[in-house]
Amino acid sequence: MTERDADLDLRVAAAAAQIAAEGADAFVEVPAELLRTRDLRAALHGDGWYVSTLDRAPVYDKTTLLHALYQSGEYPAGFGFNWDALLDALRDLEWLAEARGIALVWRHPDVLLERAPDVFVTFREVVDDAAAHRAAQGYPPLRVLVPAGWR
Repeated sequence: MTERDADLDLRVAAAAAQIAAEGADAFVEVPAELLRTRDLRAALHGDGWYVSTLDRAPVYDKTTLLHALYQSGEYPAGFGFNWDALLDALRDLEWLAEARGIALVWRHPDVLLERAPDVFVTFREVVDDAAAHRAAQGYPPLRVLVPAGWR
């Protein structure tokens, strides 16, 4: 193992611990380079987390956000594509019940914040509400992983 590999392993382990920490914020800032590699995803997956990438395609408004979430979370076919449906789905996620936690990798949140800041704010509120509900119910944690210092 090279020194670079060892450094990457340490950074991945530190990020994974931060993400899994009890009481962590629903939005967790992670070094951007770790969001672009498979190493962090593999580490979380190996620890029992469900990990998916939110923005495989650009997310720039409410419609693209809700479709990206639907595709990334394997939501049931009856998903309503509105804020209430999203809140219900994120609170529940029973179809991912075997996971130790749910991590959505969002590599470019800045696109949505720039183009539709009100949608970003609402999404953040929905995720925060759902994550708090999940914690109160003893369900596996919900995290949205964003690049550190992205704002």
